[in-house]
Amino acid sequence: MALYNYILLAVSVILIVFTVRSVMRRKNKKARFERAVHGIAITVGVFLISAVVLFPNLNSIPVTGDNPYASCVLELTDTSRMEEYGNDGGPRKLSVLVYYPTNNAVPRSSCPLVVFSHGGISTKTSNLSLYKELASHGYVVVGIDHTYHALRTKIDGKKIPIDPGYMKELTGEDSYRDIENSFACFQKWMKLRTDDISFVIDCFIEKASSDSPSFYSLIDKNRIGVAGHSLGGSAALGVARQREDFNAVMALESPFMCDITGVDTDRFTWNTDPYPCAVLNIYSDSGYSLIGSDNKYVQNKNYLYNGENVRFTYIQGSNHYTLTDLVRTSPILCALLGGRYEKNGYETLEIINRKSLAFFDEYLK
Repeated sequence: MALYNYILLAVSVILIVFTVRSVMRRKNKKARFERAVHGIAITVGVFLISAVVLFPNLNSIPVTGDNPYASCVLELTDTSRMEEYGNDGGPRKLSVLVYYPTNNAVPRSSCPLVVFSHGGISTKTSNLSLYKELASHGYVVVGIDHTYHALRTKIDGKKIPIDPGYMKELTGEDSYRDIENSFACFQKWMKLRTDDISFVIDCFIEKASSDSPSFYSLIDKNRIGVAGHSLGGSAALGVARQREDFNAVMALESPFMCDITGVDTDRFTWNTDPYPCAVLNIYSDSGYSLIGSDNKYVQNKNYLYNGENVRFTYIQGSNHYTLTDLVRTSPILCALLGGRYEKNGYETLEIINRKSLAFFDEYLK
């Protein structure tokens, strides 16, 4: 756990012990106000302990690269698109998290750019361990908060939560009960996210082409990759179909939603053209078990056996959320949301880092 968690835990225990002992000593003399104060103190102590247990914020995975790195948060405005959610009537705005090497020996225009899209209910910080690992090996990594799809984000100093309508769509979607609705949802979600990803890529390419002295100057605009988890991975795979200016896409347990072209009775129809770039899909027990049994994963099954430039890794003993840093920040929540997992969360993240780095090094360096 982080140091501040240990401090909170110690303070909470001391607070509860002190309060309980005080109650026992003055059991017959306490006034109503004193009882209320002690009750509040105990409640606060229990709450703090629960928070520490639920969100221990375990240490990060050690990086294996030689480069020191830094990070920053940027806000980008896409003036070509109006915001579909909310009621501000303005252009779409995104918050992005950038990790980049700070080694002065790294030459200009030498760092591949990797843009990451988070899962259905997540944030741009979902895979910090991977961002840091890639940055330590000379990559510039950009994690996107898909505004109103992100669990929470901040734009212009204003906190923006996930859109309730989108949440209702996401939790209510069932391709076996209403396949037409699922297809409509997939089209809507993928359009928003692929447009976001392409916009971010274009912004960074433009900055890399300028004389900016910042980390933008490190970016090699001819070596671009995309990645994502779950719904974000589906969008990353979709962008790979739309653009010709990058070489590799890595998806953490993602169906090929953008390859769905329509509905035929109770089945999806698919774009079966060869994939235009190298693909790595990493599966946990959660997703691997769906290949061959879930109608959203038909294309995953096709590529499993006839992949050509599409490959996969299966991390046995993991679940859908152990593929993200949630397994580090809240192992209990990770198990509650994704079910039981046997492989140590740190080991899973290390495997993802190792496999992703090798993949991107092969196609982007």
